[in-house]
Amino acid sequence: MTMVNSTTCDAYLLLIILKIQPAILLIFGFVANIIAFIVLVQPRLRRRPTFSYLAYLSFSYALLSLLHAFFSILVVYFNLSLENLPLVYCRFLNRFSIDFLTHFSLYTLTAVDIERIRTITSKSVPQRSNRHTHSTGSSTTFVRVCFIQLAIAAILFIINLHWLTSYGYKSRANDGNDDNIITMCTVDITNQTSFYYVQYVTLILPLIECIVFGIIPFTISVLATIIILKHVSTKYSRSYLNKRLKKSRRRLELHLSILLISLNVVFILFTTPHNVYNVYMGNLHRLLSKNNLEHNSFCKAAEIQKSLDLLQQCYFMSTFFLYILTNRRFREEFSNFILCNRSRLSVTAATTIIITAKTNNHNSFGQSPNRLRSVCQVDGCMESCLSSTDLSVMVKAH
Repeated sequence: MTMVNSTTCDAYLLLIILKIQPAILLIFGFVANIIAFIVLVQPRLRRRPTFSYLAYLSFSYALLSLLHAFFSILVVYFNLSLENLPLVYCRFLNRFSIDFLTHFSLYTLTAVDIERIRTITSKSVPQRSNRHTHSTGSSTTFVRVCFIQLAIAAILFIINLHWLTSYGYKSRANDGNDDNIITMCTVDITNQTSFYYVQYVTLILPLIECIVFGIIPFTISVLATIIILKHVSTKYSRSYLNKRLKKSRRRLELHLSILLISLNVVFILFTTPHNVYNVYMGNLHRLLSKNNLEHNSFCKAAEIQKSLDLLQQCYFMSTFFLYILTNRRFREEFSNFILCNRSRLSVTAATTIIITAKTNNHNSFGQSPNRLRSVCQVDGCMESCLSSTDLSVMVKAH
């Protein structure tokens, strides 16, 4: 996408938003999605492929938020543009990384939609399984999802490889100083040797992106939403399920379906205007090259572009809160994650007290391990805490 500089325009409200944008992206985009990724890869969640795909989705959104925040900080606070940076920033960070992660997240969401459709339309009979089977299924499901995501990443790497090899160039600045070399983060339309690449980037690539990364994901999201809404109320009314199992599984599937419907609706609302405007932005560099382009038209294009960028980034920052609001299983794992971390801190502090007391020849070790065990049981993360034997060994070793 052609970058239009909005700092030369008198859009005061937009400039204020740009100043607070990096902090919002880092907190609600990067940190929140990293926490979501950690929660989603917990064994209880990752045994379901939907949650495994959502883990990759959150991780890609976290990296996208970090990149957008990085460029916003450079422009707003350091007054640096891509012209002032080495060519690698243009090729790798601005074009390849952002396009790759955006396309990866699009097709990860598409994979979630397809997986959800397959699940709710499947006629297989759900079986009860013991804890060992759950653990084995968790690893198998997650590994299968990892291989699918690796295949998607490999294909997208090949598609976006041209940004690393051919896009952007170095040029002398038009300030009369021949030693001033700047980075031009665009195609070199004056270079006859790159004529075919210019035609590909300006004519063929926008059409490919419109169809492959616009129409197809959008269509699948809409169809998946319709199919899920149709099947979610009737799927688990079959006679082969007993009443208790039917109720629990139907509740789980209902929560997953509501979560995915919410993601699809927010995705469509927040990204469709951005994608539609990109079709126009693909030809904007031709308008910018005309000498008779009015300043007001330039500023208007910049304001619209940046506003739609911010709208799309709101989708990156909303996923964590959608998980919290729409899925009970995620809320439970998130609570356990917070409580377990707090309990680990409690165990560490209590262990330090025990070792200190033993060093000072105080006989205070007798009841401490039991107290630690009771704390872990209350917090629901017994497996993360030290046992009495472990504490005894630590104290004796000390």
